[in-house]
Amino acid sequence: MNLISIATLVIITIGTCFNAIRWQRIAQREHYIPGYITKFYFRWVRSRGLNRFILFITLVLCIISLFFAYIPIIISVINIYTPVGLSLKSRTSKVDKTERLNRVTYCYYFLVVLVSIFSYTLGYGYFLALAANMFSYFIFDQALRLMFNYEKNKSRPFINDASKKLNSNAIPVIGITGSYSKTTTKNVLAKILDESNNVFVTPESYNNRLGIAKSINEGFNDDHELAIIEMGTYSNGEIREICSWVRPHVSVITGIAPVHLERMKSLENILDAKSEIVELAGSVVINGDDEMLLNEARLWTNQKNVYDCSITSREATVCVEYQNGKHDIYVANNLLGSVNGPKLLQLSISLSIGVMLALDLDVRKYLNKLDSLDKSKHRQNILKSDLGHTIIDNSFNSNPMGIEYSLETLQELGSEESVRYLVTPGMVELGSDQYAINYAFALEASQVVDKALIVGKTNKNSLKAGFQENDVDYEIFQNRDEAVNYLNSVVKSEDIVLYENDLPDHYP
Repeated sequence: MNLISIATLVIITIGTCFNAIRWQRIAQREHYIPGYITKFYFRWVRSRGLNRFILFITLVLCIISLFFAYIPIIISVINIYTPVGLSLKSRTSKVDKTERLNRVTYCYYFLVVLVSIFSYTLGYGYFLALAANMFSYFIFDQALRLMFNYEKNKSRPFINDASKKLNSNAIPVIGITGSYSKTTTKNVLAKILDESNNVFVTPESYNNRLGIAKSINEGFNDDHELAIIEMGTYSNGEIREICSWVRPHVSVITGIAPVHLERMKSLENILDAKSEIVELAGSVVINGDDEMLLNEARLWTNQKNVYDCSITSREATVCVEYQNGKHDIYVANNLLGSVNGPKLLQLSISLSIGVMLALDLDVRKYLNKLDSLDKSKHRQNILKSDLGHTIIDNSFNSNPMGIEYSLETLQELGSEESVRYLVTPGMVELGSDQYAINYAFALEASQVVDKALIVGKTNKNSLKAGFQENDVDYEIFQNRDEAVNYLNSVVKSEDIVLYENDLPDHYP
């Protein structure tokens, strides 16, 4: 192997290591799940004709590289800047250089260098190193796989500390999961209970294993009288593992919907994963309007106290009826009281009352101390912009179940002179239903909005088709910043803007 080939091998290896900058961001935002680097790489390739063309060209150059030693350097430079659109620099939020991210990156470096050493020692020249450069996304996924069990074992003492701290006091623990309204229900319940109790609540959306443990270790105190733990999941077994050390006394399932269907494959799998929260609990509070949950609950009634909470039927244990900004609360068809709050909170209030019944609390007493309830941050909050127009911010809560409320709010606000704008990238992680659901979303939104601003390419085709069918004016933008800049140039003070979802920048 001559000096030119060795130099080429070194340059390719350095270029492959440099590619980690891009893969780190996807790994962290996709919760270090192996396989998702590759999935997102090809998602970007499919999203743009230019990326497909570049991939074809690099494959052709790989063949040519058999004859010219400088060609692999060109390929490695191309791969640093591709796929086009998935930039090296973060736009929506910075990558947090955690110890875990550093460890998986070092593992990736080791694998890349190891391939280059094998390429040299086995007499393949720079060809194996070139293959590693072409498939660097796949190698990063293998680093995630290799480190997965190590990371889980390494965090075990951290988990044990959280479990010991939480369970050192004999206080009620409420676990909340579901496909939607988890955070809203958690915040509503905390607000109600805070009137008379010192309540520990997991902050924001810290709902996975390490996030919950971090919240407990840093925020739980001996004087807390109740604990409310939000639990999320991306696969079967995650909630069961969390419950093994959180040990909820009351479990809440807000509902089952095609959120994360891409990961979970079917609604039945989603139901099974969410139902793991029930296994160790003595009482279960469910959305009584969800047929899948009601059918599943029949299996629990012999062993657990089940409270079905509805927003449509007074035959349920709890029913909350909404009208003109007021929620009337019925228990066993008896009116216990009312609370003011937006319609979005109706289900969360019903579930919260169910939890209070499970805890044998005096519901009337708590309601008498409560004036009103507010929405969670970035969940259909109504704001005034610096330019004077009204903003409905539903950036972090976009799902098929909540869109109806967003569009209702958009329709109710403003006057005849108001132009109603929708800024959205659509909804994601809906599996095979994603096109159909986003198309239906665009059709429904067409009845309300005057102009749509479609962000990104992930759901561009489905949203565009829905708006075109109803002759709704629309524009397409590469990212939200471009959409906002355009909007600020045309919006007037009397206009209304709905921001429905905001994708992180590793999505096309």
